[in-house]
Amino acid sequence: MSDQEWHGRFAAECFNRAWELLDLPERSQEQEADLLSSAFAQRFHWSQVGDETNHAVADWQVSRALAATRNGPLAVHFAEMALARAEAFAGPDYLVPSCFEGLARAHAAVGDAPQRDVWLAKARAALEGIKDAEDRDLIASQIAELG
Repeated sequence: MSDQEWHGRFAAECFNRAWELLDLPERSQEQEADLLSSAFAQRFHWSQVGDETNHAVADWQVSRALAATRNGPLAVHFAEMALARAEAFAGPDYLVPSCFEGLARAHAAVGDAPQRDVWLAKARAALEGIKDAEDRDLIASQIAELG
């Protein structure tokens, strides 16, 4: 297996593991540690082999994991990085709205309701630009989790 294949394999595996842990209704301290490890690991592996979309999504997932583990200020930092990456190129139409949702979630994690609401409004407005119904429904469901 080449280095590229190895990084690609582990990027996907770590990304999927982080999602499994995010989907749990409750997590133990050990599971929260695994969540953060998996999220940061996928980010590292995507940095070695991914494209601009992978890099933005990697930062978005790190932000989400940080928000889920009550690390709000760092969640905001990674959400801002994800949005900056997403806005720097012409990526898939779901990417910027997803990053808006990520910023809303991160601001919720620090208890900043006004900023959460600003980013939620931007995310809701941006849903109209997502052509694929499955992508649009996924982002809409993530927005709905926040209120």
